[in-house]
Amino acid sequence: MVRVLLIEDDPAISDITRYFLSAQPGYSVTCARTGGEALSCARDSFDVIIMDILLPDTDGISLCRTLRQWHHCPILFSSALDDSDTIVRALQMGGDDFIAKPYDNKVLLARIEANLRRVRMEAERNHEGGFTLGPFTLDDAASQALLSGRPLRLSQMEYRLLSWFLHHPDQYATAEEIYQALWGKDAAGDARTVQVHIHNLRRKIEEDPSNPRYLRSVWGRGYILSLNPPAD
Repeated sequence: MVRVLLIEDDPAISDITRYFLSAQPGYSVTCARTGGEALSCARDSFDVIIMDILLPDTDGISLCRTLRQWHHCPILFSSALDDSDTIVRALQMGGDDFIAKPYDNKVLLARIEANLRRVRMEAERNHEGGFTLGPFTLDDAASQALLSGRPLRLSQMEYRLLSWFLHHPDQYATAEEIYQALWGKDAAGDARTVQVHIHNLRRKIEEDPSNPRYLRSVWGRGYILSLNPPAD
């Protein structure tokens, strides 16, 4: 059973989304229309949380920060506010994905399935030992990353992104290709999700995020993680 917590204050959107998801085999949907209701419902366990950013009694982004302390499941933001600043704030506070309103419920379902598939694949990975490449060390069992022996305070999504890059060193990939690799090819995702997570990751692994040494981007080719600094 896929347990969904839907936090949405618009009755029409909430009812239509709940009806659609509940009609899918193996789905169960719990609805909350305020932050207070969401916190009450969040005492139970869920497999995925879908939340609006604008709620009548609280800022959904701040609510996400609290829910992330209790739940490690994927959190998908939905909002009519799809400007870059809003997406950046949402993902910085612990969100895994973002979908702009109005959305097609079939696209929403694909995004949910892609995030759940990613979580299942990570759970099935071999957690024995660690993985080291250059100055980076990953400990999958603890979801902990080290840079030159220094622990990095990464969100779950930042850790997954760094892990993906370290397993594909010196390879260019566009934001769309990275999204497909991490979330799923049928997810119809927004490449800005990847761009924001990369921006946040750079702030934690680079001495100068505006002039990155490891995680660089090249116009027309995409992003690349290289352990060799670029030539001056």
